[in-house]
Amino acid sequence: MNNILLIVIMLAVFYALLILPQRRQAKKRSEMMQQLGVGAKVLLTSGIYGTVSSMVDDRVHVEIAPNVEIQVDNRAVMRVVEPSPAVDSEVE
Repeated sequence: MNNILLIVIMLAVFYALLILPQRRQAKKRSEMMQQLGVGAKVLLTSGIYGTVSSMVDDRVHVEIAPNVEIQVDNRAVMRVVEPSPAVDSEVE
């Protein structure tokens, strides 16, 4: 009986330490991706700031300087600094 209780406690600790934080992080990432749209100001994982100019499938075109546009995978977006105007107006 003691062994079963110990296993249940270990599983609960494992769940609390590994699975719950991962779920929170995935939910936070999903919310951030909903804010992503044309006109959003973003920070890429490479440390480059830019403005989203278009989105096609899983690629994002980011303007990093006037007439300088790069194409990155949407997973390269680390943070949305300022949501797109279209998403902003939907929230209000």
